[in-house]
Amino acid sequence: MTKIQKLLFNTIQTQLPSYSVLENEVAKLLKIGLSDAFELVRGQKKLELSAAIRLANHFGISLNQLEENTPTIMPFQYIGFDYNVHQLEDYFRLVLAEFQKVDMFGAKKMVYVASELPLFSIFQFPELAAFKLFFWGKTVYHLPEFKNKRFDVNFLNDELVAYGETMWEAYLKFPSTEIWSSNIVNDVLTQIYFFWKYRIFKNKKDAILICDKLAQLLDHVEMQARVGKKFHPQRKLPQEENYSLYYNDVSVSNNTIWVQSTNRNIIFVSQNALNYLTTDNDIFVMQMSGWVRQLQQNSIKISSTNDQLRRNFFLQMKGNIDFIKQEIQAGR
Repeated sequence: MTKIQKLLFNTIQTQLPSYSVLENEVAKLLKIGLSDAFELVRGQKKLELSAAIRLANHFGISLNQLEENTPTIMPFQYIGFDYNVHQLEDYFRLVLAEFQKVDMFGAKKMVYVASELPLFSIFQFPELAAFKLFFWGKTVYHLPEFKNKRFDVNFLNDELVAYGETMWEAYLKFPSTEIWSSNIVNDVLTQIYFFWKYRIFKNKKDAILICDKLAQLLDHVEMQARVGKKFHPQRKLPQEENYSLYYNDVSVSNNTIWVQSTNRNIIFVSQNALNYLTTDNDIFVMQMSGWVRQLQQNSIKISSTNDQLRRNFFLQMKGNIDFIKQEIQAGR
């Protein structure tokens, strides 16, 4: 597939409503069979210039602009924990500022391709958030205040808990699609066992508690997937469905977040745990959104449908938690 052909179809895809299928639209406009349209979209067949012009004219796309706007250098903002952040509170101020920017651009939704548990969701369980932040601070960023310290669940101060709650509340407002693999809890389980093996937990009770909180988080996400709604467990369910969960066994190396709003699209890509690169560059957004859409098409929806598959998906992850918990209880 040529670069222009790929960009053209990615651009068309971003303009279609969610209920439209790209291949159907291409087949209808070019008056070709559906199988031919599939081959064109996937790059298995070359798109003739006359057909490209017809599609571009219909959707108001400039082919010249597509060719000109394929730079190898693109602008990104770096939300970096290890360079321009000196305390956890500073990092959360930056993240919240990005959410507030998005709030300025009208209706919005989020697609979250998760390599690990979404950062926002863990803050509904402060003990689990404390563990993750302590782990990152001690082992990834080597913060001096964590040196020679062991973990206990009271590590978070009130200010950090408040920031975490605000982040979670902001996350609940975004209609979201998430794509998970069955390996999504393995990283945190490895971290829990590492802390236990090397006696970084202050006591066994805290290690067991973190396992329990991780299981409770999965219980809540499973409930959200069953009803198709993100919600606070102590509040009423929202009126509209706002949550879709997809299962894909292809593990991804980074968290990728695509935020769509009325006047702006933004991509966030994680780097080294808490660091994020973010941009609204049109070309990068088109390329990444095309990858996200393709990944979603190759995934299985397990929210509001596929009850047995959803149950098995979460049972497998909870079984892994139980195994680590039993190892800790046995003192191994």
